[in-house]
Amino acid sequence: MALRPRASSQPGKLSFFNSPKVASVLRLRAASSYTGTMLQEELTCTVCYEIFKNPVVLKCSHSFCQLCLQQFWNKKKAKRECPICRRTCSLTEPTVNLALKNVADTFVKEQVCKMTVAKTGAKAAEVEGQSGMVEVKCIIHGEFLKLFCLDDFEVLCCVCHTSKTHQGHRVCPLEEGAQELKAELKNDLIPLKNNLRRLYEAKQECDDTTVHIKNQTQATEKQIKEEFEQLSEFLQKEEAARLGALQHECEEKKELLKKKSESITADIVTFSNAIIAIENEVASSNVLFLQDYTNTKKRAQIPQKDPEKLSGVLINVAKHVSSLKYHVWEKMVELVQYSKRLADWV
Repeated sequence: MALRPRASSQPGKLSFFNSPKVASVLRLRAASSYTGTMLQEELTCTVCYEIFKNPVVLKCSHSFCQLCLQQFWNKKKAKRECPICRRTCSLTEPTVNLALKNVADTFVKEQVCKMTVAKTGAKAAEVEGQSGMVEVKCIIHGEFLKLFCLDDFEVLCCVCHTSKTHQGHRVCPLEEGAQELKAELKNDLIPLKNNLRRLYEAKQECDDTTVHIKNQTQATEKQIKEEFEQLSEFLQKEEAARLGALQHECEEKKELLKKKSESITADIVTFSNAIIAIENEVASSNVLFLQDYTNTKKRAQIPQKDPEKLSGVLINVAKHVSSLKYHVWEKMVELVQYSKRLADWV
């Protein structure tokens, strides 16, 4: 039987839930500093975004529904990690979180009781039956609410059923009506849960993409540094080679000038000695001068030597500097092309 509820004309009365252990709930609320919303957030699974069902806890202290965690790991295949902090989990994890399970179950039961009281107005009228079920008495007639009106969508006691208000209405047992409507709402939950799951998957994709971008950035940063290190090493080698060539030319030119200087020095000594000898002969007595004139005359016949003008001894600056950047750039292009061919080959 598919039920189609319509708006109620009177406040309804409903109770078909398992016992919430009212005293435990009151003690929990008195001891807790949380508001209802804050407590609900703490008791919400971050995977399915519902109150914990059979919660389990990992060593990182994060808790999830057992089924949600298993489904999350199944999507990750062989990768077992915490959905929140991404810590790798051991094979001994997870363990059942009994304390959290008791609190979550108690919270759900308390919320159900609040909804029941809000709908029926049955304040302080709920008692726990022998079956462990919470039963609510009608605040008008004092009888337990056992029936459900299909026309007015209200819970009734046996006296309400016989009243004029519900005379001729379709009525069924409370449990039967509850099961029918629960089944209908469960069907309504399917698209909502599917949509929530898609939203979570989209959020998960964003989180995974964020992590991937971070890894990409680190890898790319490392690659950029390596590329610039290669370029820097290449430039340093080129600089050393260019300075080495300059230094080599400098040494060659210095050696050439050294030999030239030594040759000129030898000529200077030769001419200086001849001049001194001739001057001494001229200053001597006439007899000695004339006696040695022939030898002195030969000394004066030394071949004249004009010093050669220095040429080609300066550093060829243009050779080392002209188009330096262009030639280095050409080699860099060759290096880049080689690296590209190597990358394509790999």
